[in-house]
Amino acid sequence: MIPLMLLLAVGGLMQAARSFTADTSIAGTELAFGYLLLSAYFTAKIFNRLGFPKLTGYLFSGVISGPFVLGLVTKDMGHSLDVVKDTATAIIALEAGSELKLAKIKPVMKTLRAMTVFAVIGAMFAIGGTLFLMRPLLPGIFNGFDTTQSLAICGAIGVALSAQSPAVVMALLAEMRAEGPLSSVVLASVVVADLTVITVFSIALALTGAVIGGNIDVVETALHVGWELIGSMVFGLLIGALMGQFLKTVKKGASLFGLLICVVVAEIGARMSLDPLIVLLTTGIWLRNWSRADSSELFRNFESAQLPVFLVFFALAGAKLDIYTLWAYLLPVGIIAVVRAGSFYVGAKFATKITGAEEVVQKYAWFGLVPQAGLALALALVLRTTFAGSFGDGAAVILLGVVGFNESVAPPILRRILIKTGEAGKKQGVDFAAGGH
Repeated sequence: MIPLMLLLAVGGLMQAARSFTADTSIAGTELAFGYLLLSAYFTAKIFNRLGFPKLTGYLFSGVISGPFVLGLVTKDMGHSLDVVKDTATAIIALEAGSELKLAKIKPVMKTLRAMTVFAVIGAMFAIGGTLFLMRPLLPGIFNGFDTTQSLAICGAIGVALSAQSPAVVMALLAEMRAEGPLSSVVLASVVVADLTVITVFSIALALTGAVIGGNIDVVETALHVGWELIGSMVFGLLIGALMGQFLKTVKKGASLFGLLICVVVAEIGARMSLDPLIVLLTTGIWLRNWSRADSSELFRNFESAQLPVFLVFFALAGAKLDIYTLWAYLLPVGIIAVVRAGSFYVGAKFATKITGAEEVVQKYAWFGLVPQAGLALALALVLRTTFAGSFGDGAAVILLGVVGFNESVAPPILRRILIKTGEAGKKQGVDFAAGGH
């Protein structure tokens, strides 16, 4: 009851405060950030007590506060907070890379490779093909585009929709103190899958931009993609070396330094034609596997520094969700969600069977790929920003709709699976932050 009363009070204060400042002023930006931070926090408290994941509350608070419902946070306010979106995307990549512990995944590498090929990459083709067949149901996305352009658009959206959520999986494993073959494979598979998605997405984004632009220069496109991939990886290694040196010499304030790095890379990377996702993903992998510095303390304390950014990021994603357009896309969203889950089921079942994985892995590993959260939302906003005024807005609505459905339904089911397999409660210590995003 108290969170609800506080939420109503914050909403009332926001409505009163808006009369004193312009939407695009610095004061308006600070006001929007503070309001979204508080409203997301209290809404998540309410949703959590009702048995829903906190992220669902973050998104819901943004939807209600956004320009399509109450209008407490306007479109101009949302644009002024783009730095939060970019920073959160960078943080997600850094954490995903930090969870890729090569020594731990080596015993199941054969299974992970097969799942990546047959389940994750297979899902990209299945979702893209489904979108292509559903073009008559999605006029807001494909109107004005020829067959080649439509194929490129379907490919980009299909890759983005195949993204998983290491954060949700890590949070559930921590909460349930789960340990065992299924938990190990599920965690490793979602991290490797997101690494694959980020890499393929950067290629798909460049190719789609070239196709939509109408002038396809194969050599120039190849050079651009190569610089984006290889250059981003090299830059990520340099950032990793810098952070490693900081951890060895300064030690204190590591989490805030990491957050500062994410802000800088998010703001400067795009201007250098580098992909912040790949840069920070490479940085995380380096710190976890090859750096001589102890990065465990950094990532253990990182949550307190990143939490305000994530609260506002997810609330902002909800605020940008056009619920009226989403209602018009309700049927396609449902079809895509089913095709996505079905692709993971068929692909993972085949992959685990041919690699001789344990029975519990063969039976349930596919479902670890279903939950979605941070990365999928980040890719939705990247598509919206990159192709604004084109197909970006419609694609973002589809992505946010599918993510919202999976975030509401998948975590409770995965929790039941961990209990059913007997892996819940087996872990004595918790390695991962329990604050699911």
